[in-house]
Amino acid sequence: MARRERPMNLRQVAQLAVARMGMPIPMAKLVTIQAIGQALAKVETSQAFAQALADWASTRELESECLEALCPLLVASPSQEVVALIRKAINRPSLASDALLSIATGAPSLLSSWSGCHSGPAPRFEDVHDELTSLRAGIFIPPIFNNQFQKLQAHTGYPFLTQWAFEYRQLRSRFGRNGDGVLDYFRGSDRQTGGQFIARKGHLARSAFLRTLAFAVDHWEMPMEMASSVAEMAYPAEPIFLRFPPHPAPAWAAGIHSREAAEAHDAPALAKTLIEAIEAETHGRLMHCSLAVVDEPKIRVDFEVISISQAAPNLDANDVFRFYQYLVGEMSPARDELRAFMLSDMDFNGDFGIGFSPLMLPLVSHHVGYLQADLLGRVPYVPIASKGIPNLELVPTGNQAVFRSNGRDVGSWAWWCWNWQPTHPRDQPPLIASSVTLAPDAAIALVNRLGDKIEQVWRITMWTRDSDYGEWTESETVGRCKVI
Repeated sequence: MARRERPMNLRQVAQLAVARMGMPIPMAKLVTIQAIGQALAKVETSQAFAQALADWASTRELESECLEALCPLLVASPSQEVVALIRKAINRPSLASDALLSIATGAPSLLSSWSGCHSGPAPRFEDVHDELTSLRAGIFIPPIFNNQFQKLQAHTGYPFLTQWAFEYRQLRSRFGRNGDGVLDYFRGSDRQTGGQFIARKGHLARSAFLRTLAFAVDHWEMPMEMASSVAEMAYPAEPIFLRFPPHPAPAWAAGIHSREAAEAHDAPALAKTLIEAIEAETHGRLMHCSLAVVDEPKIRVDFEVISISQAAPNLDANDVFRFYQYLVGEMSPARDELRAFMLSDMDFNGDFGIGFSPLMLPLVSHHVGYLQADLLGRVPYVPIASKGIPNLELVPTGNQAVFRSNGRDVGSWAWWCWNWQPTHPRDQPPLIASSVTLAPDAAIALVNRLGDKIEQVWRITMWTRDSDYGEWTESETVGRCKVI
C-alpha cells in the first residue's frame, strides 16, 4: 500500500524557501529575496519566515553571505522583533551589515568595536603573492575592489592590498572548498556562453574585503564614515533597487518578443512597427526600451530605442548610443533612501556640443551589486525632469514602478525576464527586458522648454548562425524617428 506523503507545514515551506538564497545564481537569489520580503510583510507568514531566515543567517560562515540574509529586510518593513531576531543571528558582522541594518531600521546600529571582525595584522614577511594575483585577476570578484584598495593604499600608505590578500588566505584556509567558483555545470561544453554567478570564491573575496576595512578602522584609524562608504561596494545590490524587483511581463510583451525572423531583414520597418505597437498598447510615448524581439536557435534579434531632443540634421545615431553608454557609472538619479529615485531637474538649452540634447539617465550607478549584474548587460534608462514635469520621481508600487511628478502619475518603468536562463552567449545581452513610457502630455511637457521635438533613436542587432551550435555572426542597424 502506497504511503501517503504529508503536506509540508508553514515552517518547512519557509525553511525550503530561504534555503534557495544559497544558490549561486543572482537572479534566483533576487527572486527568493523578494518572496521572503513579501512573506515577512504578512502577519500570517512573518514569524515562520523570520525564524527560517534567522536560522539560515546563523549558519553563514562569511560576512558576504550574511549580507544576503539582510536583503529581505530592505524589501519589507519588518517589525522591531523581526529585525532584532535577524540581527542576533548574524554571527559574521561587518561594516556593510551594520549599514544595511541601519538602512532597514532607520536607526544607527554601530558595533562598539571591530576587533573581532578581522584576522589581525598580516605577518610582515607573509608571502601572499598568489592570493593577490587571484584577487586582482577580476575573475571571481570585479576589478573595482582591487582598484579601490589601490587608491586607498596610494593615499594613506597603508598596505590595504596585502591585508586583503592575507584575510582572503585566512578565510580560504578555514572555509574554502574544492571546486568553489567553478560553474561549468551550468555551461556544459559550450565555452562561448557566459552568465552572472556569485560562487564561493566571490564570497570569500568580498568577505576578506570587508574584514580589511574592519581592520583599517581598528588599527589604521580609518574614519568610520569613509570605511562604511567603501564597504557599500560589497552590497549584494544597491539597497533601493531591492524595492524595484523584476516585474511580470506586461500584457503587450508577448507580441513584441515573438516577432517573425523575416521581419528583421527590413530593420527600419520593424523598428517603426515595434514603436507603434508598444505605444498603442501602453497609450504612452516610448522613451526607452531594450528587449529581444526574436529568440530562436539560429537567429536572435534585439531592439533598443532611446529618446533625445534637439538633434542635429547630420547626427549619427551610433553617437547617441555611445554617449548614453558613456553615462553608465558617470551619472545616475539621486536616491531618496529606500523610497524613490529622484530624477533631477535638468532644464537646459543647447546640445552640449554632442549634436543632441539627452533626455535620459542610466538607472544603475557605479556601485552595482551582483544581484543587479544582469542590468549591466541591458542597461535601463529613465527620463530626466524639467520644469514641464518637475519633481519627477520613480516610485515602486507593487507590480510596477511609476513616474510621479508633484503627486501625479505620468508614466511607468518596468523590467522583466523573458526566456531567461543562467547563461547566454557572451556577446549577447541577457534575456531580460526594460521599458519606459510617459503619458503623451508629460512627454510634450518634458521638452516644452527646449522648443523642439522628441526624437527616437533605434538600434536593431541581429545574430545569426548556420546550425543550433554554430558560431554567431552579428550585424547592426541604427536609425532615427522624429515623434513629437
